[in-house]
Amino acid sequence: MTGPSKILLTFINTIKAVYDGELLMRIHAHKYFLHIIYTFLLFWIAIWLGMKVDKSLVRVEDNKETLSDLKIYHAQKTVQIERLNSISKIEDLLQEQGSIIGIPENPATTIEKK
Repeated sequence: MTGPSKILLTFINTIKAVYDGELLMRIHAHKYFLHIIYTFLLFWIAIWLGMKVDKSLVRVEDNKETLSDLKIYHAQKTVQIERLNSISKIEDLLQEQGSIIGIPENPATTIEKK
């Protein structure tokens, strides 16, 4: 047996060994079973950590979007407060509401403890 017939016979024997569950025994891989399990665990942990990192990055991107929305909201509120900052504007708003409060004429007095 030479050439293609030997390759075909080897291929058929390999298929039979896989079907019977003897492939690892035929290639004497049972000696390295712990190494195979260890390698499998390392690959599994690497895949799992990669998935965790991707999940964290997605959460970071969502938080960045929320943060940018909040920055815009903060800027709008700051502008509104700055508009109300002038004393005359506040006094006008108080008069529109019918309030008797106005700009103080005298400085505040302090009560001394005895």
